[in-house]
Amino acid sequence: MSPQSVSPQSVFGLFLVLGVLWTGIWLWVLNSTRQSVPYETVSSHVAVLRRRLLYALLIALGIAFLGSMRWLPYRPVRATTLGAPQVTVEVTSLQWAWVLSQNEVPAGVPVEFAVTAQDVNHGFGVYSPDGQLLTQVQAMPGYTNRLIYVFQQPGTYTIRCLEYCGLAHHAMVTQLTVR
Repeated sequence: MSPQSVSPQSVFGLFLVLGVLWTGIWLWVLNSTRQSVPYETVSSHVAVLRRRLLYALLIALGIAFLGSMRWLPYRPVRATTLGAPQVTVEVTSLQWAWVLSQNEVPAGVPVEFAVTAQDVNHGFGVYSPDGQLLTQVQAMPGYTNRLIYVFQQPGTYTIRCLEYCGLAHHAMVTQLTVR
């Protein structure tokens, strides 16, 4: 499953289920502890339980971290996941325009965007023809960020600035054609 295939509704549904489960557990705990017990009686049991829960949480977080590594936007991870770039587009941002070395790329192949800025920071965001943000990277003066992406469908994609860069920030838009 790719990050593009995860819908906001499924993320909301997951968090809703987790929230209901969490609330149910706390309600069960509140209802099952009607009598007060001296702390000395339960302190050793609580310490063992806390330690076990901490280890379980660390293992779960480690697995989640390692499982999410394939979705990282960094060039080595993307090149391993998507393949070596077959097309490179040099992108230079300046107030308030994008300068692309080419405005047309093929569909279905890894495209590398080498993104830099001439003046201030900009956010390089690529939007699908229906307006969904597909991928992004920061454009910074004096540094070139490299972003690899595979366009699955032909069409006209929009590139917008995602970071406020001045008065005409809203007009910093260009098009990329995928054939």
